[in-house]
Amino acid sequence: MQLNLPFTANPHERQLIPDGRFTGPMPWVMAIMLFLSLLAAAAALALVHAASQGSESLSRQATVQILEDDPGARLSQQQQVASRLRQQPGISDVNIVPESEARALLEPWLGDVAEDSDIPVPALIDLEFDAAPDRARLTALRRDVSRIAPSVRIDGNAQWLQPWFDLVYSMLWVALAIVLLLLFATSATVALAVRGALNTHKGTIEIMHMMGGTDLQVARLFQRRVALDALFGGALGLALAVVVILLLGERVAALEPGLLSGASVPLYGWPLLLLIPVAVTALSMAMARWTVLSTLKKML
Repeated sequence: MQLNLPFTANPHERQLIPDGRFTGPMPWVMAIMLFLSLLAAAAALALVHAASQGSESLSRQATVQILEDDPGARLSQQQQVASRLRQQPGISDVNIVPESEARALLEPWLGDVAEDSDIPVPALIDLEFDAAPDRARLTALRRDVSRIAPSVRIDGNAQWLQPWFDLVYSMLWVALAIVLLLLFATSATVALAVRGALNTHKGTIEIMHMMGGTDLQVARLFQRRVALDALFGGALGLALAVVVILLLGERVAALEPGLLSGASVPLYGWPLLLLIPVAVTALSMAMARWTVLSTLKKML
């Protein structure tokens, strides 16, 4: 049984307008456009996935800083504040950061000077809440422990992570705009290619009309040609994009734990990426049909 798909044609019809695929520029141009579209979409999905994973854990964390010049008083206040925080409801973990680790955090900016004991560094305590704390919760907590350490500061990770989240979601909209622009460029490419093919096969089309052929029959021939070009370009662009995405995924996975360590395409993202070549093929066929019908109305 032969399937009557929009891009199918019998052998006699195929001889009227040869496919010419793989030799013309359109399938290769479509492969490049699809490759870029898939990379932009994959990057957006990976960043959103990383942001969603990071926001869930990092937004529940906060850092306590005790700015005390006297080393002995600073250490004593650090222990007392940590003990007080462990008694607070809604705090799941309290971790005292050793002074050596605090100085190591300053080493990239201060160099070896950070190891000098004469340079005071804040006493740090890492907190993890059961739920992401708001500003009022942190303010109330600071007011409570300031009785022990007047110079204490409590900074929630969500405060400095918000610009990162804003950047990620801005890049998501930019990637969506890039995909839409590339789809528009693909439509324009199809229209130009079909009009050029119409001019090339103008004599054949006139003979078809003289023999009783309709504009829809002509449109079906060009739909088939464009569909095959789009399928080839889509398969090639998809294959190249998958290779690049997997290679970059290995590089990202090798990073130290941080904001980008979870930047990988999620499982639900792969079906979305596969939909892009399908959508491009459908769009190309629709654009070819519209171009043929609208052009033939002006020609005849």
